[in-house]
Amino acid sequence: MSRPRRATPPPTKSEGKPSDDNLGLQIQRKLRERILHWHYPPGHHLGEQAICDELSASRIPVREALRALAEQGLVDMIPNRGCFVKQLDVENTHNLFDMRLALELFVVERLARSIVPVDLLARERSYWEPLLQIRAAAPVEALDFVTADEKFHLSLARVIGNSYIVEALEDINERLRFVRMAVQSDAHRVQTTAGEHLMILEAIERKDAEAARRTVRRNISHSRNNVEIAIARAQILAQQRRGR
Repeated sequence: MSRPRRATPPPTKSEGKPSDDNLGLQIQRKLRERILHWHYPPGHHLGEQAICDELSASRIPVREALRALAEQGLVDMIPNRGCFVKQLDVENTHNLFDMRLALELFVVERLARSIVPVDLLARERSYWEPLLQIRAAAPVEALDFVTADEKFHLSLARVIGNSYIVEALEDINERLRFVRMAVQSDAHRVQTTAGEHLMILEAIERKDAEAARRTVRRNISHSRNNVEIAIARAQILAQQRRGR
């Protein structure tokens, strides 16, 4: 005599289709990534139906994702017109650099007054010291250079144990990355950055907060001094990417 088959319970929310909340978060991340990498350039119209069709989603999670992006300052929601990627301008970019500088200055000052893991100092030195000898004609990949610079500053920020500062820096890095990549990166710039990073480490190790702050100011100023040029180049790069 065969045993009766047990009824299959209905799938739980995690086993079935994702909830609107989870789907909205996925859509938000996808749209954010496309905005920050200028797949959707400044001024681009983010039509709800077009996004629904493109991502195979319903209007509710798409609408929630757009609302969240507007709260993050990446999207403008204009009554009776719809949503548009926020226009990038010089003032907003400088404001981001101001925020980054304020956080970085706080980080190095705290580190200069505390104990920094020896293995962190050794690891960063082992990466940046060889770059002091980079060949003048050596090719430089902009994304690799910018990413390495971000990792250096984030590694220092994580030491002080304030997750809010780390998250804020990560957010600022994402917003500035494409503009920073548009600035011409060459062997001389890599060499200069390597020297500045090593000076920051040395100042922290000496417990010289003022020297660390001074070098951080100089390090960040190299990126922000060419904001106007960087934005123009970033717009050209975005046009070239859309034309591929």
